[in-house]
Amino acid sequence: MLTLVLSFLTGVIFWFSLNAAWPDHPVWNSVLGVLGFIGVAILVNLLMRKRLEAIFNDVQKSIMDTQERLKRKVTMLQNKMQGGPKLQAMVEKEQAESIREAIKILDRVDPLKKWNVLAIRQANTLRGQLLFQIKDFAAADPFLDKALVLDPLTLAMQMTRWYKRGKMDEVTKAFKKGIKRFKDDKATLIYALYAWILVAEGRQDEAVVVLDEGKTKTENETLKQNWEHLVNNRVKRFSNAGLGEQWYALYLEQPKAQQVRMQAPFGGGPGMGGRRFR
Repeated sequence: MLTLVLSFLTGVIFWFSLNAAWPDHPVWNSVLGVLGFIGVAILVNLLMRKRLEAIFNDVQKSIMDTQERLKRKVTMLQNKMQGGPKLQAMVEKEQAESIREAIKILDRVDPLKKWNVLAIRQANTLRGQLLFQIKDFAAADPFLDKALVLDPLTLAMQMTRWYKRGKMDEVTKAFKKGIKRFKDDKATLIYALYAWILVAEGRQDEAVVVLDEGKTKTENETLKQNWEHLVNNRVKRFSNAGLGEQWYALYLEQPKAQQVRMQAPFGGGPGMGGRRFR
């Protein structure tokens, strides 16, 4: 990585220069050489971070601009009494096209990988999230498998795709890591998803244990209700609908009240959500 090379060379040059100027102070010269190394590393990383953030902001702006245009179009069509499945299909198609165009912006990250080893991984994490959002799961999977997990929704996407691909061992490992990493209400989606998967797999007793722990740690009403449903053998009433859009963003269930739904872009980071327009 060029950052380390540049920082190392700076530190060495500092050390030799200082030793030549003040040969009687080897300890202080070494300390200043190390500080030079650290200083250059910090400066380069800050510059790379700003460039990376600028690229991600451009991706977000591209999607949001399209969202605004599409929102106006939907409103106009609905005012003309046009709606239903055809309108929803049109919305999804145009959203998918706009997101694919926005993903191309991430190609600008490639030159930064020489300076920041995490740059590509961050860009690929966002690629995975956006491809998941437009339901191109086959394309999203390779990116999500190696995603940089910084929020519960990204982890939930990973777990969802591993479940759909029959990788239950990976799902369980991700769940255990997730509830250790995300505390209190931040773990709600992870508990809810894993319990849903266990119920879908016919492992109701295990789901009860998961929900019992989850409702205690998160104090979430949806987890409490689902726990009550399962302990009273009301499996058919089990539902994560109470979690709203963060649950529906995983595409494991569809809202009962079908409306024209427009996915929101990521919000300054890995998380995504959804919006509905009547």
